[in-house]
Amino acid sequence: MHIIDNHIHCGNNRRTKVFTYDDIKLDLDEAGAQGAVIFAFPEDMYRVENSREWRLKANEYVLKVSRETGKTLYPFYFVWNDYIIPDNLSDYAGIKWHRHWDEPKYNYDDARCWDILKLINDLHLPVVIEEEYEYTVRFVKDNPNLNIIIPHMGSLNGGYERMDFFFDQPNIYFDTGTATLDAISRILYNVGPERVIFGSDVSGTSLPFYNFTKVELEKVLKLNLNEQSKSLVFAGNIEKLIPKKFLR
Repeated sequence: MHIIDNHIHCGNNRRTKVFTYDDIKLDLDEAGAQGAVIFAFPEDMYRVENSREWRLKANEYVLKVSRETGKTLYPFYFVWNDYIIPDNLSDYAGIKWHRHWDEPKYNYDDARCWDILKLINDLHLPVVIEEEYEYTVRFVKDNPNLNIIIPHMGSLNGGYERMDFFFDQPNIYFDTGTATLDAISRILYNVGPERVIFGSDVSGTSLPFYNFTKVELEKVLKLNLNEQSKSLVFAGNIEKLIPKKFLR
């Protein structure tokens, strides 16, 4: 079975968290997975290190890791609220957009926000967005041409029970990382396997944090999906959204 984990953080900053290519490979190997979507830790973007220099460095590290050999790793560029546009944004396969309710906000009326979103739209990059509910709704409404992935089945975007708003919008997908089986089953029932994406959220609260992909995979397998549905959820859907030039 072809498996791509849609949700793995990586970094190599001893002040924050360390999860390198070797760590990713070990985690994926234990799950029998062939690859992953990778992006920086929030700790490297703003929670611990909070500077333009460190944000650039953290995103560049993700790109560096993606070029290691042996696993298919799709690098996503982590956008923070200073909206840095790198010269090499087209080298990234997607976007990570992330904050929790008690963290500094994105200003969606900032012209710099409009500029980077225009470029993201032009490059047809999928966006994994973890935001408060009202801002998730605004992001979706303001970007009708983007493919948008809501992680954790929406548990941190307002809660599982508030995801109904997105059910009839075909460009909205949901990843399974750390979600309950009941939540995954409910969203599968409402949107079908064509809009559900396997993810683990290998990010951890302490080190080491191996086996996340394996544990999350075994959870989703309890749903007894048919082979066609598994092929979509475990790899087909995310690889459909990623620009074709990145597919191996």
